[in-house]
Amino acid sequence: MEQKIVVTMRSGVVHKGITHDFSPKQDVFHVLPAEGGGVPVRVSLNDMKAMFWVKDYLGNRDYVARRDFEPGRATEGRRAILTFTDGETMWGAVTEDDPSAPGFFFVPSDERDNNLKIFVVRNGLKELRWVP
Repeated sequence: MEQKIVVTMRSGVVHKGITHDFSPKQDVFHVLPAEGGGVPVRVSLNDMKAMFWVKDYLGNRDYVARRDFEPGRATEGRRAILTFTDGETMWGAVTEDDPSAPGFFFVPSDERDNNLKIFVVRNGLKELRWVP
């Protein structure tokens, strides 16, 4: 099964679709549009804010993700609060972080969130705060 992705650029442009060539260690990859039959979009990691693996392309605009960590719930990875340069804040855990890569993988703390996991580009962040 192909996983739905949403790529948000630092410019605010959003690309929805799938990818077959994403690697955190490569400078570029391609997004095949969600509508199908479209021309693949070439995406540069330098211009990207984050890539979201999502349950649904539409999401729920009225849903507000929980901004805490569930007490007693084990977390895979290191707990963190991210603040992007555009002001968006997310709570979750850094699950895979290769310091030589331009970004890292992050899982939201709220299981009801539409985002399953996120690849966060470091230059799209204003702050990364570790939480004990």
